[in-house]
This record gives sequence, C-alpha cells and structure tokens, in this order.
Amino acid sequence: MNFDMEKLQEPLLKVSAWVESNVILQTVKNAFIRIIPFTVVGSFSNLIQMQLNALIENRGVTNELIVKLSQLFGYLNTATLGIVGLIVVFSSAYSLAMELKKDKKNENMNPIIATLLAFSSYFIMVPNNVNFDDPAAEVIEGFSNSFFSFEGMFTGLIVGMLAVFLFSRFTRSKLTIKMPGNVPPNVFDSFFSLIPITGVLLSFGLVRILIETLGYASLLQLISEILIEPLLTVGTGLPAILLVILIQQILWFVGLHGFNIVWGVVSSFWLPLYLEIGARFAETQSFEGIPIAPNTMTNVYAMIGGSGATFGLILAMLIFAKKGQTEYELAKLSFVPGLFGINEPVIFGLPIVLNPVMFIPWILVPMLNAIVAYVVTKIGWVVPLVVLNAGNEPIFVSTWITGAFHLSPVVLTLVLVIIDTIIYAPFVIINQRNAEKDVA
Repeated sequence: MNFDMEKLQEPLLKVSAWVESNVILQTVKNAFIRIIPFTVVGSFSNLIQMQLNALIENRGVTNELIVKLSQLFGYLNTATLGIVGLIVVFSSAYSLAMELKKDKKNENMNPIIATLLAFSSYFIMVPNNVNFDDPAAEVIEGFSNSFFSFEGMFTGLIVGMLAVFLFSRFTRSKLTIKMPGNVPPNVFDSFFSLIPITGVLLSFGLVRILIETLGYASLLQLISEILIEPLLTVGTGLPAILLVILIQQILWFVGLHGFNIVWGVVSSFWLPLYLEIGARFAETQSFEGIPIAPNTMTNVYAMIGGSGATFGLILAMLIFAKKGQTEYELAKLSFVPGLFGINEPVIFGLPIVLNPVMFIPWILVPMLNAIVAYVVTKIGWVVPLVVLNAGNEPIFVSTWITGAFHLSPVVLTLVLVIIDTIIYAPFVIINQRNAEKDVA
C-alpha cells in the first residue's frame, strides 16, 4: 500500500492558507516568530546554567570563575525567558498594530504608541503585591515574577492584542483631539492619541475591578480556576494522562507555554503520588506493587526532547530536510538543547505555533508515546519510573536514572524516539514543500 502524500498535503495546505489570511492568527504567529531570538538565547543560557549549577551543587565545585559564569548565564536567562511574558505583550501588540495599520481606516494609528499602551494596560491587570495570591499575607508592594515569565504569556497575549484593538477603535471614532495639518507628526500623534489612550486604560481598569469583585486576584487566576482546573481534576489513569497531554499540546499550539500552565495545576494532584511511589521504592527496593505515576508518563515518555516529543522531529528534519534549508539548519541548532528537553527553538523557529501542517503530529505523537509507555509498563515489560531526579540530564540518561538505573526505560525511550521520527517525517516533508511554495 503506497502512502499518498498529496491526499494528506491538500487539506493541510488549505487550512494553512486560511491561517495565512486571518488577521488574528497571523498576529499571534508573527508575535511568536519575533520572540524567537529571545527564547533561543534564554534556552541556551538555561541549559548552560543548569550544567554549571550541577557541577557546583553536586560535585562541590567552588571555583570562582565557574560560579560567576553560572551567575552570568542566569542573568541572561532572567532577561529573556524570565520576562518572556512582557516580551509577548510588546510583540503581540506591535504585530496586531502593524496588521491593522494596513487598513486605511487605521491610517492615523501610531503602532509605537499602540504598543506602549498595551504595555501600560498589562500592568493595570497585574496585582501590585508580591503576595497577591494570599489575602492573609503581608502586603509587599511589587510584582510577582509569575506575571513576567511563561506563566504570564497568556495574559500578555490577550491584553496586548485587546489593548491595540480597542485603541484602533477609539482612534477611528470622534473621540480624538483634532490638530492643524502643519503640526509636527510626533506632536500630532501625542495629542491625537490622548483620549483613546485614556479610554483604553479606563476600560482595563474597570475589568480589573470587576475581576477583583468576583474574588479573583488576577486575570491569570480567573482563567486558571475557571478553565484549566476543572479540566484537570480527572484522576490518575491513562484517560487523565491523555487529557492533560491534549490540553497541554493545544495550549502550546496557540503559542502558550502549555507545560507551565497545566503542570502548575495538575502537580498538586500527581506529584504527591509520585513522591509516595519514590518513598515506597526506597524502602522496599522492589518494583512489586508499584503503580504507574501519571506525571512520568506525561513528562518523561510523552515529551521526549520537550513538549510534543520534538526530539523525534529534530531527527526527522536532520534526515529528511534538505541541507542548507531552514528546517535542516534549525535541527542542527536544536539538537543539543533537544537532548536536554529544551525545545523552544523548534516550537517557535519552525514554527509549530499555529502551523496547521504540524498540528496532527504535534497532538498525536505525545499521546501515542504515553499509550505505548503506559501499556508496556502495565504488563511489566518496562519497570516503572520511581526516582525524582533534577531532570537536567540528557534524555536517555534521565530515563536511566528515573528508572532506578534499569535499562528497560532507556530501551523504551529509544523505541519511542524511532517511532516519533517516523511519524514526524511526512509532515516535515510537507512543511518544507509548503515553505518552498511560499518563497516561490
């Protein structure tokens, strides 16, 4: 039976064409493409810092140069991934402003002012109290880092785009200050934008008051408690594992850090079980009666190389992409970080975000990995993962450690990587053909 690439390619390219023509989706796509340099620098910095910290903490290294290098790459990580939520605010706002500017109705809208307005609007939505999530705690003026890092990406994306959209609507209304035609452009933009800026900031202020009146400390908390938590209180079996993976992958696909959003909630249900399993194994030194920990299925086997099991994707690009093409060069750049489970360069560089061609394997591969791993562990072919490790080792070393130094988890990981590479391969080919058509 021959595999018909054209039949698979045609519907995916139609969806891709629809995405290309949609202003909102294009805005999200362009916003995350623009943050690629920051995520790449941050990922490499985080990788290097983890290895240096492992030397310092586990090997007792006290060399001053090593310590300072660790601090240096920590600074780089903080200035990139540590504030990626803020970077998303700027990027999403500017991307939408440039898209809207193409319409003659918005010719008077200044994209820079719109972007700065989005940044101001974001801080209206952020509690000015480090202990915002504990009403009984002492009020400490300042902003929690959670709103600036990956946890703040969703709020940043929504607020950034909504602020620019409202600004464009206000600037098209009669609620603007008219200036003579001979006024310098900068002065014109400042006075022209005065009332629209006030209207947008007041709107966000009222939304924050409403959210606080409803008993939520922030927009992020409201979304988490209303949308995410109810979806994740589903138990610890295979259906729960697959549901968590599905939610995580869909969030990633729209440009949000699915792991941080989902794991922040689900860990309260799953981590205690894993700690109990680890304690039982440490006491008995036996796998007899050890249950399957859902977080190991989700975070270890399902996500080999990072969310989406992208280590298989990297190998597929190295094998099937043409040398010198974007996919091949990206795979070379991403190989080492992928070994350590860092895959932001692939997610935002290929990109996977809002790329219809990659949606099917992006969802299918990690779910298939989890099913295979769950079944072979359940029937006893592979020992359960029982050791809670740091997670900063290469993927095969990590499964060797978490499996209490048994080889069966390593063999399973290798088999899954081969399967993942095979599944990703046709989509890599289609994605490359699509990119070549766009260039032509």
